[in-house]
Amino acid sequence: MDEELLFDGADGGNTAGDRYELYERLLLERDRLEKETGQIWTVYMQIFGQLITENYEEKVECIKCKKTIAYYQSILNRGGQIDAGEMKEYIDREMAVYYAELRRKISEKESAEKAGRLSAYEVKRTKELYRRLAKLIHPDLNPATGTSPELQELWQRVLDAYHRSNVKELSELEVLIRKTLKDLGLDDVRPEIPDLDERIDAVNAEIADITGTEPYTLRSLIEDDDAVRQKKDEIVKETEDYKKYHKQLNEVIVKLLAGGGLQIYVEGNN
Repeated sequence: MDEELLFDGADGGNTAGDRYELYERLLLERDRLEKETGQIWTVYMQIFGQLITENYEEKVECIKCKKTIAYYQSILNRGGQIDAGEMKEYIDREMAVYYAELRRKISEKESAEKAGRLSAYEVKRTKELYRRLAKLIHPDLNPATGTSPELQELWQRVLDAYHRSNVKELSELEVLIRKTLKDLGLDDVRPEIPDLDERIDAVNAEIADITGTEPYTLRSLIEDDDAVRQKKDEIVKETEDYKKYHKQLNEVIVKLLAGGGLQIYVEGNN
C-alpha cells in the first residue's frame, strides 16, 4: 500500500476536505486488498488444492481408524459384543466435523478450478468502475445508502459484480446508480461524515490486518516458483506419511478383529 495513504489522525494541519479524500482512498484501498486477497486464495487453491484435498482425505482416514480402534478396545473391556448399528452411529458422529471440513476443502478446490484468469483489461476496467461507483454509494461514504432500499440493493449488486470482475454488469450498474441518485436528489452531493479521524484510524488498522495475515501473505509464496515446488514436495511427503500410518492402523484393526475377542452383530439378524 502507498505510504501516502497512511494517516495517524493527530495531524491537525489537514483540512476536512483532505481528510475526506484520504478516507475515501483508504476505503477503496481496503476493498481492493480484500478482493486481491480472494484472488490470491483462488490461485493458491488452483496450485495446491488437489494436493491439499488428497492430504486431508488421508488424514481423515487415519483419524477414523484411530477412533475405530479406540471403540474396539473399549468394547473389549466390556465383553466384546459390538452392535454394528451403534458403532456406525458413534463413528459417524465422531467424524462429522472432519467430513464437513473435507467437503469444504473439496468445494474450495472445485471453485478455484472453475475460476478463470482475468485479462489485464478486465482487471483495470473493473478497478476503475468500482472506484467510481464506491465513491457514489459506498455505505461508509454515503449515509443515504443505509436508508435507501434502492441504493442498498444496487450496492449489493456492485459488490457481487466487483468480486466476480464482471465489467459488463458494473458498466450497467453505473447507469442505474446515477439515475437513482438523480431521482433521489442526491447526485453531486458530498455527505457529511462524522468522526473522520477515528474512521481513518480504523480503516488503516483493517488494511494492516489484511496485508499482515493469510491469505494475503500467501502472495509471496505463489509468486515464487521455487517456493511452490518446495511446498508441493512438503504436502506430498506428508500425504505419503499419512498413507503409511493409515496402513499401520488398518493392520491394528485386522489384528483386533482376528484376536477373537470381538463379536460384531447386526440387530435383528441371527
